[in-house]
Amino acid sequence: MAMEGRTRKAVHGSPERSKTRAEAPLKHQHQLQQSQPQQLARKIPVVYYLCRNRHLEHPHFIEVPTSSPEDLYLRDVISRLNVLRGKGMAAMYSWSSKRSYKNGFVWHDLSEDDLILPSNGNEYVLKGSELLDTSPSGNLHGHTFVSHVRW
Repeated sequence: MAMEGRTRKAVHGSPERSKTRAEAPLKHQHQLQQSQPQQLARKIPVVYYLCRNRHLEHPHFIEVPTSSPEDLYLRDVISRLNVLRGKGMAAMYSWSSKRSYKNGFVWHDLSEDDLILPSNGNEYVLKGSELLDTSPSGNLHGHTFVSHVRW
């Protein structure tokens, strides 16, 4: 009887235990072990908006592999954006997530290590606001003026 892999036969015990069983060859066991960590990385769908020159652009959709088995962090989104849109792209924006609040929503400002909570059930919505120029030419008498825009 030709079998792939190795076989083991139990020496002691009942007749049920003395049956021969096949094990996967070592090569296949190693491949299975290597693929398991990749299966743990779950991809979370994220919709994000970019705000440039005080105008909100159309929405973008990405799937973000998570570094944590269950949670989504801004660092995961930044890493994915750097792969898709170029290294350093995400650093040009300040990031906030949409959060439910009373009968509406608010934008929750985030830092890189912050956990992103879904806004509605399993919906993740982010907004990247272009960072303002803080050079002296943007100041008037030592103050920077920023207009408030409703989204």
